[in-house]
Amino acid sequence: MIHALPTDRAAGVASCVVKIVGGLGNQMLQYAAGRAVSLRCGCPLELDLSFYDRKRHRSFELSAFPIHAHRRPSNRGWQRILGRAFRQTDPAATVYRESSKAFDPCIRSLEAPVRLDGYFFSEKYFSDHAETIRSELTPPEFSDAGSLELKQRMASTESTALHVRRGDYVTNKNASERFWSCSLEYYEEAIDRVPSRGEVFVFSDDIPWARKNLRSSKPLVFVGEGSNHQKLANAGLRDLWLMTHADHHIIANSSFSWWGAWLADAGKGLKIAPRKWFNDPTIDDSDIIPERWLRI
Repeated sequence: MIHALPTDRAAGVASCVVKIVGGLGNQMLQYAAGRAVSLRCGCPLELDLSFYDRKRHRSFELSAFPIHAHRRPSNRGWQRILGRAFRQTDPAATVYRESSKAFDPCIRSLEAPVRLDGYFFSEKYFSDHAETIRSELTPPEFSDAGSLELKQRMASTESTALHVRRGDYVTNKNASERFWSCSLEYYEEAIDRVPSRGEVFVFSDDIPWARKNLRSSKPLVFVGEGSNHQKLANAGLRDLWLMTHADHHIIANSSFSWWGAWLADAGKGLKIAPRKWFNDPTIDDSDIIPERWLRI
């Protein structure tokens, strides 16, 4: 179900504006942080989607969710003239820019009007409104036969969702220099740590690589292999939906699989994340993974 994203809001009403950038996982993080601020302030939430005005390899995907936000009208002309985001309206608003990967508790004292710019990769940004965020960012149900069959198969066993992120992590120089690429040793140890002999459902943007390289004594199911799954326009969204139905999760250093585990995190199942997230050891990533999850 696709949900419309209205552009109108009451004139003169102070709001929280959050800049949305990147792929689905990052969009969900930015929305969650902005939504929590709007709830604390009792004000509307607006999404600045100007990042997608230019041709990108990513697209805006949050309209598939039952989110509570307005779309801020784009004004590329002003952005080119001014050379910075958020300057075209609400000049009196506080501009909050994320300064590091560590959680900043100061965000909880912000007042509207306010504009947010960052990735906000920690549940601490929205943990006080976790149930609201979970309800608004739970992926829509898929009703095609292939999706329902996989969902039922996952429900019939104590299943594990395992995510292998490759893509730009191995093909893009900037990304590969910044982000660690999860090793086969990490995945093998993680699979061994899961207290289940049930099937391990492997999700990846490179299923052939995963099939060739992953090894385990537990049965591996490579999602999308031998089907039209990867050709679906919403294949990524369906993968996320399926991940939320697993009991255990082994994530990559990826916001996408982080959400698959977090949305399914209802006090049950083991969630395993890589201890190393970035190649730069000076980056503080200690707030990215919830304390109740296991890092190895």
